[in-house]
Amino acid sequence: MKDVLRNLRTDPMSRTALIVPTLIMLIFSIFNLSAPPDPVRQAASFQLGIVNLDKGSIFPPIKVSEKALDGLLGNLPFSVSQFDTMDTAKEALEVGDVAAVLIFPENFSKAALSSEKVEVEFWNSQHLTITETAIGGQLPTMLQLGMSAAVASLREALANGRLPSPEMPVSVNVETFHKVQSNALLVAPFVMTSTTWLAAMVGAIMLFLATKDIPHGTTKAMVRTILPVISLGIASFALSIVVAIATGDGALVLPVWMIVWAAAVCIGWLINGLFAVFGFWALLVVLPAAFYQPAVGGVQAPLSATPDWLRSIAEVLPFDQLGAVYRGIILGGGAGIPFALLMWVGASGLALIWLGTVVVEKMQAK
Repeated sequence: MKDVLRNLRTDPMSRTALIVPTLIMLIFSIFNLSAPPDPVRQAASFQLGIVNLDKGSIFPPIKVSEKALDGLLGNLPFSVSQFDTMDTAKEALEVGDVAAVLIFPENFSKAALSSEKVEVEFWNSQHLTITETAIGGQLPTMLQLGMSAAVASLREALANGRLPSPEMPVSVNVETFHKVQSNALLVAPFVMTSTTWLAAMVGAIMLFLATKDIPHGTTKAMVRTILPVISLGIASFALSIVVAIATGDGALVLPVWMIVWAAAVCIGWLINGLFAVFGFWALLVVLPAAFYQPAVGGVQAPLSATPDWLRSIAEVLPFDQLGAVYRGIILGGGAGIPFALLMWVGASGLALIWLGTVVVEKMQAK
């Protein structure tokens, strides 16, 4: 065992297997946490184009479209650009100067003041950034609800012989729980999830290559068991330091280090075990499991938002529990540590490591 460890210390591949997980966690966390996205600025950067062809009403002398816009846009965090024609608005949408266009027809006021159905036209596009595309897809429903309420209020007021009040009839008192103090806190759980899997996967690949020439048996299995604990312990500590610095909360160092270390080691053991039994064929399972974590890891979106086929797999292997505990540590609230999941993953990984190294490789050597 001592001779094997001594050889590993001098072997370039072994040193790489120890260093790479730390580099992955450092590089990924630094670049993601040093420039976290700001949801407020993202919403404010959304540019909505307005084409108002509404001719208004002679009696009562009112342009309903303007009243609706004043009440609606005053409560939405978007920037607005006015266009005189539909053609210029379309050109602006094509080149990305605006992310969506709202068009009021000539008869908007007439329809709003009567019992006719009121129609507007809305253009969005999916050739823009992900944020603009997402907001542009949600905006029609928001506009429909807001303008429907405005038109209904107008009709009711005129039916009673009075002008509608410009004040919103409903106010919303907002109370935000677990309010974050920096945008880096919002991004940290995603960074922790991604680096946990990437470091564990790449570390397992490097360790599998570094130990490939060691004779099969208990010594080889011990190396594959112990080295992930060391390398991922160092890597997770480096990650915890970056998270603490980026978020400005030094109290996060210990809890982030402990939970990421435990999770990364258990996942690392499982991946090492799959390599020990199946060799590089294990990549057919390992790669999708690692790279689908943004979708099923329980950080960026609920599991119910994923495609049906992916959700059915994730429900059998509920790694979204790990994302939930990461969110809880960083943001507060949430569920406790998923001990059952980590124990099952870690135990399965250890069993596969020893089975593959001691039994399968021995059978293959014959």
